[in-house]
Formats: sequence, structure tokens, C-alpha cells
Amino acid sequence: MHRLRIRSLALLVAGFSVAAPLSAQQGAPQRDAPRTHTVKKGDTLWDLANQYLGDAFLWPEIYRLNTDKIEDPHWIYPGETLKLPGANSMMATGPSPAAASGANATAVSNPAVAQRQQQRRRMTVFNPDANIIERRARESLNLRARTAAVRQGEYLASPFVWSPGGPGDAGALEEAAEAVGISMTTANRPIQYLEPVFVHLPRNTPGKIGNQYLVYRLDSLIESQGQVVVPTGVVKLISTGANGRSRAQLVKKFEDVFEGQSVMPLDTLRQTAGVIPFRVEFGLAMHVSWLDYNPVLPGSGSYLVLTANAKDGMSPGDQVTLLRSRGVDSKGVELPDEEVAVAQVTRVTPWGAGAIIIRTLQVGVAQGMKARVTAKMP
Repeated sequence: MHRLRIRSLALLVAGFSVAAPLSAQQGAPQRDAPRTHTVKKGDTLWDLANQYLGDAFLWPEIYRLNTDKIEDPHWIYPGETLKLPGANSMMATGPSPAAASGANATAVSNPAVAQRQQQRRRMTVFNPDANIIERRARESLNLRARTAAVRQGEYLASPFVWSPGGPGDAGALEEAAEAVGISMTTANRPIQYLEPVFVHLPRNTPGKIGNQYLVYRLDSLIESQGQVVVPTGVVKLISTGANGRSRAQLVKKFEDVFEGQSVMPLDTLRQTAGVIPFRVEFGLAMHVSWLDYNPVLPGSGSYLVLTANAKDGMSPGDQVTLLRSRGVDSKGVELPDEEVAVAQVTRVTPWGAGAIIIRTLQVGVAQGMKARVTAKMP
């Protein structure tokens, strides 16, 4: 009876030793895993990382492979085809110290074994090395890195100043090209993303399929400076028509886009990659003449308009420090100005300069406050 128990135990152990490699093979990632994903409505990088990589916190891996398509990782759009990291790209660059020691060092030299060990090491409380590997991988990503001083999206969305009345010979955004099921006023019915619309093109503008146009609205008229123009979106021609009336599609939205807003040719910014502004002392002085939506507490990402313009030598990429006056001390001596925020110039015209706040030092950004150039593009 004792021998029978030993024999049964031996068979049971042998069964487990055979089943272990089989289960490990079943747990290994499939070689025919998809390399791309077509975005559907409701998708996010967080969800895609959880679906394909098994860890939602690895969404930067997908973003890094698709920076040519994704301008802001918070926004991906239906129809976009995104590349997915391959199985090899998710492996650690080398075995952890614990795995490389002793008998495991030989097994790690086998890529298949190393891959299975990496999967078992990922993000568990029993393997602290896995947390170190994941943290270093995330720290190596620089999602804020930019190839140019001003992002293209910030340039397109930036308010700018024009002569009173706005750009001349502008076109107009007309009604939606497809009928809606419920009748609504234009105030309640903004144009939707990718919705077809009719566009009356600007005068003397060639209407070629694929051409893009900036949709905008007029805001404040700044005395002794000019008209503030606020971009609301971008449309792309999908078919041409008679008398300058063409069919287009809304491909970018900066805010709600409504029927009747004006249209002008799209002007893109061209900057040399890797060129950034350098610090200057006693730069050009100016004032803040307009704040987008005039918020109570403007913060990073808020747009504003400065009184300086292209004639003063301003250029996209310049940085200005917004200053608040501290008055005088008890002896009547003027105190130095207090730094409130840093803004980067995004778009410059002969009438003014648009800028975006990139760093808030303290609250208090307000219309009329002083500003000075502290970093200049070469």
C-alpha cells in the first residue's frame, strides 16, 4: 500500500511538470496578434492599452508609435488607424537582477522563456523588480517633447488680431449638407465633427478637393489695435460646386462651430525642428490687451492677445513673462514687478500677437497687465 501511494504521487508530480509548459505556452502572446487598430467611437488610449497590452497604464506605448496622427493623447477619432506595439517591444531590455542570478540565468538566454518570465513578473506585489521596470519605461517617455517651438495645433487654434472687420473677401460656412431629423435653431445646433456642410469659398480662392480652410468668428474690437479673430475649426473640401459653393467636412474643432461663421484659407506655421527660444534680458515691453473668454482665473492653456506685433519683431515661439505691478514701498520707492505667468507667442500679425499661457506662477493674470519678452527665437 505504501509503494502504491508513492507511485501515485510520482505520477501526479509528472503530470504537473508536463502541464506547466503547456499552460505557459497557452499564456504566451499570439504571433498573429493585430498590429493595428481602427478607432471606434468611444475608444481611448487607456482602453486600447488595457485591451492589447494587458495594462491600461501602458497607453504611452501606443501614443509614442502614433505621434504622427495623435496630436493630443486625450483625443483620438473614429476611423484613425493606430499602430500597436509588437510583443517584443513590451519585453524588458534585460533580465531583472533576481532573474539573472543562479539557474535562471541560463533560462533567460532563451527569448521564449524570457518572455514568459517577463509576463509573470509584470506588476505584481510578489515581484518588486517588475514595478521598477515599468516605472523606468514610463519615465523614459517624454510626452511633452515637441519637434518645434510652437505646436501646429496651438498655432491653428490661436486667436489673432486683424484690421477692423476681420479678413476681407472671406467665405462663409453655410447649412449642413445632410438633413437633420429634429428641427433646431443654429444657436442650439453646432456643426458636428466630420459632418458634411456647404461652404461658400473666399473670393479668388481655388476650390480644389482636399484644400482646407479655417473657420472663425469675430470677437472684440480692441481700440487702437484691431479686430480679434477666434478660430473655431477647420473644414476640408470633399467636392466642388458652382458659384463658389462647395461641399466640405469639418475635420477639426477648437470650439463649437455654427452656421454663418466666416471661412478663410488655412495658413500653417513652418518652423525649424529643434530650434527653441533663448533667454534675453530687458526684452520688449508690452501689455495684455485681450483674454479668451475673459476667465476669472486664467491658467495654463488659456489664450491671450498682446499689444506687440510683427513690426516690433515678435515671432511665433517667443516667450513673454506676465508681470503685476507691486506699487511703491513706504518710502515711495517703486517695487520690482511680480512675475505671474509665462506665455508663448503662437501667432503674429501686423496688428498684434496671440499667445498661450504655458506656465502659471501664481494667480492674477488679467487684461491690461504688463508683459516683457524673456526668451527670443533665434
